[in-house]
Amino acid sequence: MPTFAALSRLVPLTLLVAAACGPTEPGGTGATTSAGDTPGTSSETSGDPAESTSTSTGDVTTSDVTTGEPTTGPAVTSTTDTTSTTDPTDTTSTTSTTDATSTTGDPDVPLQCPEAIDQAILACVADLQSDPELAAGNFLLDLLFMCSDAEPVADDYDAHCANAPDDPICALEYPQFVEDVLPACITRAQTILFADVCLLPGSYDELLFAPAVVLMDRRLVTDAAELDATEQEQFLRASAEIGVASATVEEALGATDEGAVEQLTVLDVGTDRVLVLYSARYAGVRHGRMFFWQTFTIAGAVEADVFTRCGVEQTIEGRPCEDALACGDEHTCFDVLEGEGGVVLAPGTCVSEAAIPGDGAACSAHADCEPSSGLLCLDRLEGEGDGTCRPGWMRRSFAGPAGDSQLVEDGTLLLPILASGIATVPTGAYLDLQIVQDQANSLAVHLVNPGGTSTTVTVSEGPVIDLQLFEVGVPTDESAGGTWHLAVEDLGGAASGVVTRLALTLDTRFD
Repeated sequence: MPTFAALSRLVPLTLLVAAACGPTEPGGTGATTSAGDTPGTSSETSGDPAESTSTSTGDVTTSDVTTGEPTTGPAVTSTTDTTSTTDPTDTTSTTSTTDATSTTGDPDVPLQCPEAIDQAILACVADLQSDPELAAGNFLLDLLFMCSDAEPVADDYDAHCANAPDDPICALEYPQFVEDVLPACITRAQTILFADVCLLPGSYDELLFAPAVVLMDRRLVTDAAELDATEQEQFLRASAEIGVASATVEEALGATDEGAVEQLTVLDVGTDRVLVLYSARYAGVRHGRMFFWQTFTIAGAVEADVFTRCGVEQTIEGRPCEDALACGDEHTCFDVLEGEGGVVLAPGTCVSEAAIPGDGAACSAHADCEPSSGLLCLDRLEGEGDGTCRPGWMRRSFAGPAGDSQLVEDGTLLLPILASGIATVPTGAYLDLQIVQDQANSLAVHLVNPGGTSTTVTVSEGPVIDLQLFEVGVPTDESAGGTWHLAVEDLGGAASGVVTRLALTLDTRFD
C-alpha cells in the first residue's frame, strides 16, 4: 500500500464519523467517532490514545500523555466473524464471512467493501510494524488508523476498480466510498489484527480479573452532574452506539433498566493507558462501550455481556507467566503460586524491575501518581488520603467460587481465593460479596489470609449480605500471595442459601 495518494483523494477523517447509522435497538452498532473528537491538542506523537494534558477528573488522570493524529483515526464499527492465522499480521490466509470480492448492482443489497482493501490495510500495518522506530512510538490501533485513512486507501480503491470496473462502489464519489463502505473493511481488519493479542477478556464479568487490567474506580452514575463534560459526551456516544440515541444524559440514563450507568475505570499496566467503560442493562442485558481516557476513541464494546470489539493489545508487562521465559529479557516473572511438587496453582506476572520516578510518594488520588507512568494511588480505593504511589500491577482482583456455593447448615463454608502475581504483603483488602439466604438467619463472615489469620468481615441477621469493595482490615505484615479463604459460619443454625458473588481486591507492597 503506498504511503501517500494523490491529493485529490484526500478526504477528512470526519467523513467517517457517520459511517454507519445507529441502530434502533440496544446491542446494535452505530458509528464510532473519529478525527476531531479527541479533547485537547498535541504536537508530539506518543501513540497513546488516552490523551490528556495534566487533566484530572475525580481520582484519575493521564498527566502529560500526548497523542498524534493517528489515534483520532477512522471510525471502527462492529466486528464480524473472521478467522485468522496465528500471526495477526498475516494477510495471506484470512477469510471473512462477508463476501467482499465484489458488490452487486441490486439497490436493495448494501454495498460491500472489497476484501482486497482489507488485505492492503493489513499489509500496510505489517510494513509499519517492521519499522522499529515507527512501531515503538505507536500502538497497534494507531497503525491501523494510519493505514485505513482515506488517503493511503485511495490507491487500493483505484486498483480494485481497475480490476473490477463493474463493481457499483466504483461508481461512487470517493468521499462517499470512504463514508459508506470503507468502515466495513476497517472493522474486519481490526478483528484480525487484535484476534490473538487483545487485552480484553471474553466477557464483562472477567474484566477485572484479566491479566494486566487493574481497577482504578467503579461507580454507579445516576445523575448527569456526576460526570464532567467529556464523560457526559462519552456516555452519550456509547448510548448512541448501542442503539439508544439520546439528546441528554438524563434521557440516556432513563433508557437503562435501573436509570443508571456503571462507569468502570481501569489501567492497562502493559501500556499505562487508562480505559473507561460505560455499561448498563437494557431489557435485562448488559451493553456498553469502552473509551481511552479523555478521548472518544473506542477501545472495546460489550454486547450482551460479551466483549465484541477490541482496540487495545496486551504487551509483556502484566502478562501471566509460569517462568522467566514468558517474560523476555527486560521483565521478571514474579509471584507464581505453586502447590505440592511445584505444581503451578496460579500464574505469576511479568513485571519490569526498572525504577519509576514517584514510586513511594504519598498520595490522595490517582492524579497524584501519574497513571501514564504506571503508578496508581494504592492503599485507599476511595481516594481519601493516606495512599502511596506504587506500580499498578501491585493491585490485583481475584475471583472466588460463587453461584452454586451452598451455605452449610450449622457449619462453616470455606471458599478458596487464589492470589498471585502481586507484591509480598497486603496494604489493603476489599471484598465484593453477595450471600442470599432463603430466610433471615445469623451468619458470621470472615476473611482468612494465606497464613491462617482470620479477620471478621461482618455478622448479619438478614437474608441478604451485599458488600461492594468493602474494606477489610487484614494484617499488613503477613503474606499477600497464596490461598485466601472466605469463611461463612452459620451462627443461627438455619443456613439455607448460596454465595452468589465473590471477589477479592488486594493492594500490596514489598516488605
